[in-house]
Amino acid sequence: RRPVDPSDIDFLCLPGLAFDKQGNRLGYGGGFYDRFLELLRPDCTLAALAFSFQMVDFVPHAPHDKPVQFVVTDKGVVRCIPE
Repeated sequence: RRPVDPSDIDFLCLPGLAFDKQGNRLGYGGGFYDRFLELLRPDCTLAALAFSFQMVDFVPHAPHDKPVQFVVTDKGVVRCIPE
């Protein structure tokens, strides 16, 4: 097996502990995904799978954090709108 070239990725589903309606996500604190997201094309769609209780009003974020565009929950799909 060879690693996938990040520039070949069209869609990526991200994990997280919490998400807000702006697409910000609270990860697990290692920064692995933040570093990987920098390698993707700007047109790559970012999404997350979560339970509805993981949707919160605000997730702290930094300027370098990349928001997801969609969060798919047990109650429906949230289309995220960045600030």
